[in-house]
Amino acid sequence: MSSTPENRSQRPWRWVLLLALLALGGVVGWLLSQQQSAPEAPASQAQTRTPAAQEEAPSPALAAAPKSPEAEPPTTAEPAPPIVDEVLVEKQEVCSGEDNLISVRAHTPDGNDAYLHYTVGDGTGQRVPIRVWRNDADGSFEIPRVTVFTKNNVAVTVPIPPFKVKECEPERLIHVMSRRQPNSEDDFEFFAKLMERPARSGQPAPKPFVPVRYVWTFDDEAPVTTSGPIVSHSMLSSTGASGMYTQHLIRVDAFDASGRKETGRSSLQVLNTSFENFDKKGIVTLLAVGTPRFPVLDPDGVVRQTFRLYHRFRGPVRITQVKVIRSFRGSDEGPPPPEQADVASLPVSEVPEGKGTEVKVTFDTKAEPDIFAMTYALEGLSADGHPARGTFSVMRPPPRPTKENSSPITNPVLLAKVKRARELLKQEFVTDEDIFRLEREGKFADLKVDASQKPSGNVAPAGGTLNGRPRNPGR
Repeated sequence: MSSTPENRSQRPWRWVLLLALLALGGVVGWLLSQQQSAPEAPASQAQTRTPAAQEEAPSPALAAAPKSPEAEPPTTAEPAPPIVDEVLVEKQEVCSGEDNLISVRAHTPDGNDAYLHYTVGDGTGQRVPIRVWRNDADGSFEIPRVTVFTKNNVAVTVPIPPFKVKECEPERLIHVMSRRQPNSEDDFEFFAKLMERPARSGQPAPKPFVPVRYVWTFDDEAPVTTSGPIVSHSMLSSTGASGMYTQHLIRVDAFDASGRKETGRSSLQVLNTSFENFDKKGIVTLLAVGTPRFPVLDPDGVVRQTFRLYHRFRGPVRITQVKVIRSFRGSDEGPPPPEQADVASLPVSEVPEGKGTEVKVTFDTKAEPDIFAMTYALEGLSADGHPARGTFSVMRPPPRPTKENSSPITNPVLLAKVKRARELLKQEFVTDEDIFRLEREGKFADLKVDASQKPSGNVAPAGGTLNGRPRNPGR
């Protein structure tokens, strides 16, 4: 086929267009290959940042522009679950209801051991005595599980190694209960309650057990002996501020007059608020415990208390500022707002590591009749330069009960307890705290009062709640 002059004139342009398209395709392909060959950074990888001294000031346009998602800092990774190294069972065979000590050892792969805490069945702690009961119908029983927590309560649960629960039952059990004492961070009270097994049909009742001596052991400390089932103990741990929780095992051996022994144990896992405050806020906590524990008004109208100031951090804490906050008593319109003022100084300028130091303070209730409480706010610096904070308060005691300011005791049982408490403690006034303690010690066990009996007209006025308000059975 022959070509015309018109076809011959258009042929060079077609070649030029074809070559241009090929060149453009090559450029696009090269760009795509460069993007695919560049490796992407992992999502969890932290991006490096130039130190502030070397950075150039951004232009106003860049400063006003919204940040891209790639520029946002990576989120903090969730802590790794703890690893349970070992769960130890004290006894391979126990009677139904007999306690069996479970000990747990664990660690964290990311170095968060300071946050470790534990539950073993219904108990909390690293060493927990548990009781497993057999089902009377079929003899079955269920062994609980262990859960170990770390930071942010990330946890792992594992079974307890199996052990045998036999059909027998102990004649009696001792339950060890605890409570934190009022106005204190570290002082606890422990109470040993004896539980006798109920007599069963066709079986002889167990021989009575009347304890006359209690020997208490707290962790690895020297034993403490008491004549009653109650003991007070400070659980100030030697671990200081190194852990979120402190772990304790309490044991009591009760002896009767013939030397027979019964044992009870309990675990105690205590939140270390000093560690928590430093971990979350970077603040060293100054703690205070007063003596006497509740304020007492002397005959001259002055409250005098000695406060032991201490902390759980390394090195001494230097007091840099003291403020007093006066709280006013209420009126029909409500109390006015507290007033705050600087104090020149306290008779202490430094709180050493360990048991701390003591400071004596007074509150003259006659000179300041409108004041209800005076709170001292302390500020300071640790040896490492961390801020330290703490408070303690001196309060006006409640007025002594009279017929005019109190309600009479109408319960004859309570009235008998108040009179017995006054005799035992040789005090004109007793508090609810006194009665509560004596009751747990069994001092009212022999009281025989007819609850339906109406009290006589000479009934005692009584004030008081569980905050230690006095009770007086009358004149």
